[in-house]
Amino acid sequence: MVSVEKIHIERERTRKRPRLAWDVAPPSASEAQRALPVPGDEGFERKHVSPPKRDDDREGHYVFNLGENLTPRYKILGKMGEGTFGRVLECWDRQAREYVAIKVVRSIRKYRDAAMLEIDVLQQLAKNDRGSSRCVQIRNWFDYRNHICIVFEKLGPSLFDFLKRNKYCPFPVDLVREFGRQLLESVAYMHELRLIHTDLKPENILLVSSEYVKLPSYKRISSDEMQFRCLPKSSAIKLIDFGSTAYDNPNHSSIVSTRHYRAPEIILGLGWSYPM
Repeated sequence: MVSVEKIHIERERTRKRPRLAWDVAPPSASEAQRALPVPGDEGFERKHVSPPKRDDDREGHYVFNLGENLTPRYKILGKMGEGTFGRVLECWDRQAREYVAIKVVRSIRKYRDAAMLEIDVLQQLAKNDRGSSRCVQIRNWFDYRNHICIVFEKLGPSLFDFLKRNKYCPFPVDLVREFGRQLLESVAYMHELRLIHTDLKPENILLVSSEYVKLPSYKRISSDEMQFRCLPKSSAIKLIDFGSTAYDNPNHSSIVSTRHYRAPEIILGLGWSYPM
């Protein structure tokens, strides 16, 4: 006579084992697409809710925490920069499934007005772009809790930041020449549309890629230690920050551009136009 215990063991052996996650066949492309929540769906909105509303800081900057959502579509990953206008945040775009840079403008009227001007210029640049403007591309924009938010393609560091991280070691002449050629193309494209950037400076010229190579320098820190310098892997650049862009008309402001880079004719009050 077979014991009850033995029967129980045999049943356990013949029972189908549970399938592990890695042992399950992956869903088809159509099934995976259907499974992805999309903006507008109740499940998407519930899963990616925005954080409770907070007061802005004293200067009107948007207050955030890493990992929070900037609307259900965008997840905040980090801060890329900060300026007079506001902050630039690195975000993940859940709908387009790509990393983007979002300029979150301060909730102050003059900066909001400047942001709307910039959006108008960016859309005009994008509309007429034949693929060689070398101007940053706008992806989207929205008004969130009294902050104008402009969504851009994610680029690399500015020329200024690259120099700063590289202990201000100068770029090779050939690379400077290539930067200059691309910048002239951007400026010429804007002038075709009767637009004047007015704020050209290293901070507003971004490398397209963040990748770089490390090369030994001729200078030595000591007899045993070699000094290195960094060079960008790609010379491709793009022009950014069109918030101060002026249209070609006689009623533009008499004082423009950052003080450190201001053209002599502006300082002397002689008037200015495209050449500045």
